[in-house]
Amino acid sequence: MIDAEALWRSFVMLFLVLDPVGNVPLFFALTSGFSEEEREKVFAESVLVASALLVAFVALGPPLLERYGVEMSDFKVAGGLVLLLVALMGMFGRLEAEQLRGEAVAVVPMATPLLAGPGSMYTVVYLARVYGFAPALLSVALNTAAAYFILRASRLILRKVGRNAILALARVLSLLLAAIAVSLIRSGVAEALAELSRPRPAG
Repeated sequence: MIDAEALWRSFVMLFLVLDPVGNVPLFFALTSGFSEEEREKVFAESVLVASALLVAFVALGPPLLERYGVEMSDFKVAGGLVLLLVALMGMFGRLEAEQLRGEAVAVVPMATPLLAGPGSMYTVVYLARVYGFAPALLSVALNTAAAYFILRASRLILRKVGRNAILALARVLSLLLAAIAVSLIRSGVAEALAELSRPRPAG
C-alpha cells in the first residue's frame, strides 16, 4: 500500500519542478500558429515524451547511482544545486524560446527541457530513492496528467487569469522550489560531514 504522505510529498515536489502553470504562456506562444486540434496534439505528444523520459529515470537512476557508489548526501547536494538553478531561472525569468513551427516543437523544447529537464529528472530519481518506486511512478503519472490538462486549458487560463498573474504565481512557486533546494543542500552537507566525522574501525 502506498503511503499517502509520501505520495503527496512526491507529487508536490515534482509539480513545482515541472511548473506546468508557469509554462502556460510559453507553451501557448510556441503553438500560436496552430489550430486547436494541432495544439492539443502537440501538448499530448510533449507530455507523453516527458512521461517516458521521467519513467526511464525512475527505473534506471537509482541502480546507476548505486553502481557508481554515489551516496545520498552527494546526490542531495548535487541535485539541490540543480533545483536551485531551476528555481532562480523561474524567479528571474527564462530566455524566450524561439518561435518554432511543426510537430518538432512537441519534443524540443516542450517535452525536454521545459518539462523533463535536469531538475525534473533529478527529482524523480530522488523520489524513487527516498519514497520508493511506486510513489515516484504514481507522482510522474499524476503530474504529467495534470500538466496535460493545464496546458490544454492554456487559452482559457490566459483569458481568465491573465499572463501577468500566471507569471507572478510562477515566481512564487519558484521561490518555494528554491527553499526546497536549499534544504536539500543543507541536509546533504550535514550528512556528508557526519559521515566524515564518524570514527573509522581500526584495521
